Amino acid sequence: MKKWISYGAFLIVVGAAVALTVLAPDILSRIFGGVMTGIVVVGGFLGVFPVINYSAGFNHAARNILTAQKTQTSMPWLAVVKMDNFFNQRVLDRLFEQYREKVEEERKNNMIIEGIDEMINEEEISVRCWQGVVLQIPGTLTGLGLLGTFIGLITGISSVQISSVDATLASIQTLFDGIRVAFYTSISGVILSVLFNIVYKFLWNIMLRDLGMFTASFQRNIIPSVEEQERYSQKKDMEKIQDKLKHLPRNEGYSLANSNGAMFSNAGSESVLMPQIMTGLKNGEFTFYLQPRFDLNTQRITGAEALVRWNHAKLGLIAPSVFIPILEKNGYIAKLDQYIWDKVCAKIREWVDAGLHPVPIAVNISKTDVLALDISEVFTDMIQKYRLPPKYVEFDIAQNAYLESRNVALQFEKTLQQRGFRVVVDGFRGAFFELYSGEEAPCADAYKLDLRFCHEDANITAIAEQARNMQVDLMAEGIESMKQMSLLRKNGVTEGQGFYLSKPVPVEEFEKMMNWREE
Repeated sequence: MKKWISYGAFLIVVGAAVALTVLAPDILSRIFGGVMTGIVVVGGFLGVFPVINYSAGFNHAARNILTAQKTQTSMPWLAVVKMDNFFNQRVLDRLFEQYREKVEEERKNNMIIEGIDEMINEEEISVRCWQGVVLQIPGTLTGLGLLGTFIGLITGISSVQISSVDATLASIQTLFDGIRVAFYTSISGVILSVLFNIVYKFLWNIMLRDLGMFTASFQRNIIPSVEEQERYSQKKDMEKIQDKLKHLPRNEGYSLANSNGAMFSNAGSESVLMPQIMTGLKNGEFTFYLQPRFDLNTQRITGAEALVRWNHAKLGLIAPSVFIPILEKNGYIAKLDQYIWDKVCAKIREWVDAGLHPVPIAVNISKTDVLALDISEVFTDMIQKYRLPPKYVEFDIAQNAYLESRNVALQFEKTLQQRGFRVVVDGFRGAFFELYSGEEAPCADAYKLDLRFCHEDANITAIAEQARNMQVDLMAEGIESMKQMSLLRKNGVTEGQGFYLSKPVPVEEFEKMMNWREE
């Protein structure tokens, strides 16, 4: 019903244009009226009708969101991706298909799903509605009215004869006709300009409201939470491993198949993988990738984060989401971390020996590491072993280590900084008050904002402002779009990492990316 009311409002404008044309006092006024009517109709096809259709599409999608919630209460996203004609509007459905393809690619790369406003937003709609052109129509109508005014006045004045009294009297009627044309076209232009502007702005604002309500509902009810997405990713990764294990020979101790060929649960996977993990550590199957950190203004690499990978002899590259939970559950995560830390330091030593000037490499410190190890002593020994200046190694200490083991984490932080290491709060979610609620607050050198938990532009802006007020250095991780990067730069965040800039890459590929400088 709302759609037809919107069409009716615009038809009033068209009807007014036609009426003004028909009622025009002469042929010149009718010509101007016809041109104005044509401009109004063109404006309708270019801008008004698409706005109405987009608004209807957003309402249709909102109803589909409710349907998805009813049919798939656990994860409505699974129901949405299967829907055809989600908007029931050709352009929007095409954009939605592109969005689904992008999300599928993000899923494959274990990226967090972005909000749909990355692809369907006011800027995109304004371009497709020819808004830049349509907004000129009211001014054009007014301008045509003024042009008609001048032509009418010129026509009337030029007809005035002053050679004699009789001639002057005879030309007065022609003068009045010209004046009538002048005023009629001017009034027509103003009337149509006002009507068109009112209707278009009214419909545009309705469409923006529908767009905002749709995107908010989609983000709130359809996009899975970060935790849900991580669980889904872990589940898919484990399913892949289970499928591979199922086809490996049992006599090598890999298979998950029982005598009946049935698959065990994740617990069965764990019982098989845990010994393989320990064997992998002995055989050097674990390695690390490097995700570059960039200066967001110059695009220059300023550092990198070391991320563990498992290159299994039989199963190939296994995602961390498969083996890290197993190691954490069995209390071996600290052992793996030390293994990776040592490999990182060894690689930095290779670079230094080659006469290269490495950027700082960040290693991850988990809550378990903080509780189980004397990290400052471990790294002091490693630094001495590999004869490395502390400036080449950074520490990304997980935020939950500060929240759940505050005193121990703060002590490690202080000791590491005293020994020349740079300390960063990793996985920071923007809640400074959580970290600063105790008697002693972190004195980290920087905070790495996890954009997975900060989707709203206003949130990022507020966090950046708070960081400036507190005089703390803020960087970002999880940058997955130009929009995010531009917003960060606008708010003074100068360093960051994410899939938009670079995926984690093997060390060899990272070396090719570096513009090495000699010592």
